Amino acid sequence: MECERVGMHKNYLEENYLENIYMLSLEKEKVKHKDIMEKMKRAKSVVTKAIHILVEKRYLTYGEDKIVRLTDEGLHIAEKVYQKHVYLKELLLKVGIDTDTAEKEACDIEHVLSDDSFEKIKNYIKK
Repeated sequence: MECERVGMHKNYLEENYLENIYMLSLEKEKVKHKDIMEKMKRAKSVVTKAIHILVEKRYLTYGEDKIVRLTDEGLHIAEKVYQKHVYLKELLLKVGIDTDTAEKEACDIEHVLSDDSFEKIKNYIKK
């Protein structure tokens, strides 16, 4: 579930990295630089730059042990984006959109959808 399209939201790239690191952390105990490169299909230099930016913003920690860890704030953002993705994809599938399109469009929408709109969509789906 990798979001590849370039979004228009100013935090798209940050949120996308945080979400993907979060998903990796659900699969494995220790997330490393290489895992992010493989999941996101990005060059080492691109991932390194993103990690440094996210560390500067205090969304991640990355130490000598080479393990990438979400901070509390990074985890909060990642979980929120991931939740949006899951519910949006479910909604799109329910209205008859094919799986690949639902996946790609959920990736785009999750970054621009307000929290209020998301809560309404989530409540609608839970009915």
